[in-house]
Amino acid sequence: MNSLSRRFLSVLLLLAAAGAQAEMRGLDDSEMSDVSGQAGVSLSVNFNLAPVAGDNRCPGGCGARVAIQPLNSTGFVVLDNIKGTFSFDGMSLDMVTIASGFNGDGALFNRQAMKIGLTNASATNLQFTLGGANQGKVAASGLQQTNLLTYQATGAVKLTGNVYIFGTP
Repeated sequence: MNSLSRRFLSVLLLLAAAGAQAEMRGLDDSEMSDVSGQAGVSLSVNFNLAPVAGDNRCPGGCGARVAIQPLNSTGFVVLDNIKGTFSFDGMSLDMVTIASGFNGDGALFNRQAMKIGLTNASATNLQFTLGGANQGKVAASGLQQTNLLTYQATGAVKLTGNVYIFGTP
């Protein structure tokens, strides 16, 4: 790039930067009432969970592990040896109030829940094991785990719909 081209590019970048500055200021209630938008967050994610060869609990190494301890429980529900490629294009996160629907249960619930919308999600070569364990960490001594179900799908699994996560009262 010659000297003249660099100067021209520098001037263009300075002009673009000057035009991109905007004032940040608070809005009062009357100004906020004129603002409209869409609630929630939209995400696009693609990640691969590969086995860790050094983890010898599983032949060939283990995948990721998620341990959840339910309220008032001494044990853990685990998703273990999670492997595969996951893609979420347009996944949305939103807080919604559920006060109707769900075959009448919504009116009884009448609280907020997190809604995860799956518009174009997929998993390729997915594998995981559902089980119960006496502790959440595999590195701690004395781990006792009972595997209940192992799921494996060779190929692609398409996921659509909504997942709701409900808090405890």
